[in-house]
Amino acid sequence: MPAPPPSVRYSERCDHLGQANLRKLDRASVAVPPSLAVPSQAVANEIANATAYYGARVPWTAIYTSYQFHNYRGPDVKVALRQLAGGNCAYCESKIGAVGAREVEHYRPKGGIADLDMHPGYWWLAHRWDNLLPTCRDCNKSLRQNIVTAGMTKAEVLKLQGKRAAASFGKANQFEIRGQRAVGSGCNLDLEDPLLIDPCRNDPSQHVTWDFSVELTLIEPALVDGDYSVYGAYTIRTCALNRAELVLDRIPALRPMRVLRTRLINRLNGWTGDADELADILLECETLSSFAEHDQPYAGMAAAFIRDFEDELDRWRVSQGLPPF
Repeated sequence: MPAPPPSVRYSERCDHLGQANLRKLDRASVAVPPSLAVPSQAVANEIANATAYYGARVPWTAIYTSYQFHNYRGPDVKVALRQLAGGNCAYCESKIGAVGAREVEHYRPKGGIADLDMHPGYWWLAHRWDNLLPTCRDCNKSLRQNIVTAGMTKAEVLKLQGKRAAASFGKANQFEIRGQRAVGSGCNLDLEDPLLIDPCRNDPSQHVTWDFSVELTLIEPALVDGDYSVYGAYTIRTCALNRAELVLDRIPALRPMRVLRTRLINRLNGWTGDADELADILLECETLSSFAEHDQPYAGMAAAFIRDFEDELDRWRVSQGLPPF
């Protein structure tokens, strides 16, 4: 008799595969860093000084410069942010720290908003734990970036890398919204509708997806009610999530998963009908989940790949007269 299917898909039995694509991060799983929670004397002084600085400049005008914050990124904050995202960038999911520049990023920019000279930025959130994210330099800074588009080959991307990029990409002070802009600590942030995905508040899997049919895997806006997600499109463009170096770095990250998938498909295609054999194949399928561990680079992309493979498994099971997962 065929082996009975498990009650749920194996990815759903793993907490770290809770979301596909970019991962949804669990802010509540990490305690507020003491320097911000207490707060420390340095943080308290900076909050008081910033409040006085902006209070003396109401209404804000383009002639003023932003207050220079320094005390929101203490060692305890950096440790907590590393725990939050497993040592990865919250946006592109690349591994940062050992060989990359780690940034303590303000989701809502503290020092002004692009194209809004008359807005001071969300200065009152500069020390708020729920406004901080770990990011890499290329996602956070406005830098010249070569962007890969659909249909490009690896050779074309390598050639593109040898050219000076014509445009700059990266979050910097970009923060477009659809709702009512908050302009001070008394405003209601809930009335804003930010286009940039906050992976601690939003479910990224509702807004972005991947194309695994080609070697150069690109992240794309997902279809939502027949239209491409404006949140996905804005986040991908703003953080340059298809920049050349990043796209090329995903190739070796995906390669062992592709190899394992091919091996498993070959085993399934050669299945003789033995229940123990099928159970062993399904057990090997579960090894894919290790690529989506919290501390693995591109874990969200891996989770999306696994779900695509599970859909493939479902189709195979149906073709064999077995119930899907």
